[in-house]
Formats: sequence, structure tokens, C-alpha cells
Amino acid sequence: MTIPLETERLIFQDWTATDLEPFHALCADPSVMQFVGDGEPWSRARTDQFVATAREMSQTLGFCRWPVIYKPSSAVIGFCGFVPASDGAEIGWRLAKESWGRGLATEAARAVLKHGFETLGFQRIIATVQAPNTASIRVVEKLGMKAESTFQRGGREVILFSISRPN
Repeated sequence: MTIPLETERLIFQDWTATDLEPFHALCADPSVMQFVGDGEPWSRARTDQFVATAREMSQTLGFCRWPVIYKPSSAVIGFCGFVPASDGAEIGWRLAKESWGRGLATEAARAVLKHGFETLGFQRIIATVQAPNTASIRVVEKLGMKAESTFQRGGREVILFSISRPN
């Protein structure tokens, strides 16, 4: 499925073979990965598995965590999209360090959130963010998501945020 979504500065697309190398570069960056899972950079095999799973999800579910292309450079700068959750869908994003601090995560997440409600028909969208990840907490708050609870995942404190479909 091709996602018909773009913003002023970003394009979302299906994963292609040319996306693997730049995406792996950011997944191998310790500063990018510090709040992902156990905080360890990913191997190339782990990155390839992520992309294979995303491709399969896109074909079977109509959504995934799509690669994000920065229009001015045509470069893959990360991903933003959804994975299934027990009570809806979970939004997530990851951007290369060079793309931080420019509002790109918020721009991407706003567009994807709107797509989730208006096109995919989600009634509720959640986000899980490791408690020390203040940058992602700011993004979810800008999306209008509210903290619901905290829990432990892999020995790390995680905050669950949610937002319901507007009436």
C-alpha cells in the first residue's frame, strides 16, 4: 500500500531497498537509540528485520512505521507511523540526530496522527515513551496526548500517553 501523505517538509513512502543504508546509519547511532528498547544500537540484521516487518504490516494492515523523507535533500531521515496495540494503534517515530530540534518529529507525528484518525479510522492512538526522553514527551504533548500511566519495560520506566478520535 502506498501512503498518500506528505507535509510541507516531509514525504512518507513505502520502504525501498535504498532506504536500508541511511536507516541503518541512524539505528546504529548510540545517541538516537538511547531511549529505544534497551538503549543499544541495532545491528544491520536487526534493522533489516524492522524494515521487513514494516513492509509486511503495510501490505497486511495498511499501515506501518513509514520511512520519512526530508524534501529539501530527498534523504531518509527516520520513520513515523503505527504498530498495532491492544486497544488501538501505537504511534512512534525515530529521526536521525541531524534532524533533531527543527520540529520535524512534531510535523511528522501530527500528519501521521491525522492520517490515523481520518483515513485509517482509529478510535484511539497511544504512544509509549521512556520517562527520560523529554524530547519525545514534548512531541506527544504537542499532539494533545495525555499521560495515562507508567510501567516498567525492560527495567526502564515508560509513560503511556493516549488520545481519542475527535468527535
